[in-house]
Amino acid sequence: TYMGLVEAGVGIVPGWGGCKELLGRWTTSKTRPGGPIPPVMKAFETIAMAQVAKSAIEARDFLFLRPNDAIVMNRDRVLAAAKERALTMAENYSPPEPYELRLPGPTGRTALDLGVRDFINKGVASAHDGMIAHELAIVLSGGDTDALDIISEDRVLELERDAIINLARTVKTRARVEQMLKTGRPLRN
Repeated sequence: TYMGLVEAGVGIVPGWGGCKELLGRWTTSKTRPGGPIPPVMKAFETIAMAQVAKSAIEARDFLFLRPNDAIVMNRDRVLAAAKERALTMAENYSPPEPYELRLPGPTGRTALDLGVRDFINKGVASAHDGMIAHELAIVLSGGDTDALDIISEDRVLELERDAIINLARTVKTRARVEQMLKTGRPLRN
């Protein structure tokens, strides 16, 4: 089993709540250091590097899976276990409480951008990788928010959407998408 948020490889950032959810999970993780920057850095590193978990246990370490998410080792039992879990959850279901996030804003974005600039200068990342990482930094740092303000999930979703639209307008992202659709392999441009 492989699991990850690999959208950066095709020139966009995770949408549909991918950034928001990973950021929220790192923010509420009991093992993280305090302050608004550490969860942002962990989510940024995971998404920008398109890190992939190669097992369910590793997926839990990356916070792709939550501590209470079931792991089924027998492939023949996956569907039955999922159905059983869904029926159990449906009995007394209530939606999860939305995350209340305190994000670092422009200061955090600048710190992330400086790290990416170093990768570009060393030839590890392309200029377009830098553009993708910059858009991701805007999303994960909360845009123009202040570290003292609480930012809503909806605002993070808006930032995700804006980043995807900005990137989808670029020729290099469209080339990455076309390459992936044609060959199944990422384009490094």
